[in-house]
Amino acid sequence: MNIATIGQTLAAYTAQAGNSRPANVTSREAGATPVAANATRTVDLRNVSLNEINSLIKAGVDGLLDIAPMMHGNLFANADPQARADVKIDYLGQIEGAIAFDKSRGTNTDFLESVLTKLKRIDGMPLPGGLDVRA
Repeated sequence: MNIATIGQTLAAYTAQAGNSRPANVTSREAGATPVAANATRTVDLRNVSLNEINSLIKAGVDGLLDIAPMMHGNLFANADPQARADVKIDYLGQIEGAIAFDKSRGTNTDFLESVLTKLKRIDGMPLPGGLDVRA
């Protein structure tokens, strides 16, 4: 193993005096735009918690009470109720899975498909004004 080049590589990364930066670092001034802190947040039903669903229902968003989201049983063993309500779930994925399961059994899926259509209209909409949802 040749370690003679380690000292040369190390020298390339040593700090320099002044305000200079390495050439490979991009700066915000070079055209990168930071995300605005007050950017419009949207509803994401593929990554949503029960608390967020509850807040949407309280804000008057219709269609979220047709089918209750399912939580995995392991969540209830060691977590306090507040922590359980903050766990993110894939609400749309659950309904899509239920539709696929019912179709595989030859069961009518009209109700589930109508619920999925409603939820897809909600997914991606801007959060209602004044809605306090944690990131």
